[in-house]
Amino acid sequence: MKQRKIFRFACLVLLLSAIGACKKVITVNLNSSSPRYIVVGNITDQAPPYLVTITKSINFDQDNVFPTVSGAVVVITDATTNQADTLKETTPGNYNTHLLTGTPGHTYQLYINTSGNTFTAHCTMPAHISLDSLYTQPSPFGGDHPQLVPMYTDPVTMGNYYHFVEIKNDKLTDAIYIRNDRLINGQVIKTSIGGGGLQSGDNVTLTMECIDSAVYQYFYTLAQTKDQNSATPANPLSNISGGALGYFSAHTASVKSIVVP
Repeated sequence: MKQRKIFRFACLVLLLSAIGACKKVITVNLNSSSPRYIVVGNITDQAPPYLVTITKSINFDQDNVFPTVSGAVVVITDATTNQADTLKETTPGNYNTHLLTGTPGHTYQLYINTSGNTFTAHCTMPAHISLDSLYTQPSPFGGDHPQLVPMYTDPVTMGNYYHFVEIKNDKLTDAIYIRNDRLINGQVIKTSIGGGGLQSGDNVTLTMECIDSAVYQYFYTLAQTKDQNSATPANPLSNISGGALGYFSAHTASVKSIVVP
């Protein structure tokens, strides 16, 4: 359920990107842009199955309903063990694994073929880092809205990347929270995320995902796209080859929940 909510949010942002310029400058007709495939795939160190979702982008003047893509061949291979898993389409556009179990340190390869189009990606799952605790603190700007503070210990090895997924009162927020350890390497981290907005009694669940650098770049550029006011925002930097939008991520997950006092 969480992935499907993330997917819907990503599609909204990707729609803005699909009608604008991608990393190379192109000219796009806002009313008749060519549909682009959108792929969102995640493998975690939590219990399977794992989901790959495939849809298409839509024109600027169409209703906000992204067509699902059925009948695709979707294969994820654990390149570390050479185990291949051909995913089953459980509902239109949603493809589930049935063999793989996500393992830190393993590299996973994604292969998709649909209507003669081929898309590939690979991702290595980082080591698991635990979210030690989750609490709130008063906002430094005053007011009645506390800030959310995830506490964790960054390893001494450089090159760790984090993506935080926030669900508040059973609803996924549209905020994008990411971090790297360029300035915090090897430290105990107690830095708040978000700009406030919490209220007493809110039920908050935070998932800390340890992601690789390519997925970090995707979310970093997605956040920039989301914040742009330009008529031609840049597409988020996908790690999928073949021309699809979206991302493929193999990551660990650590979850904490609190009720805001």
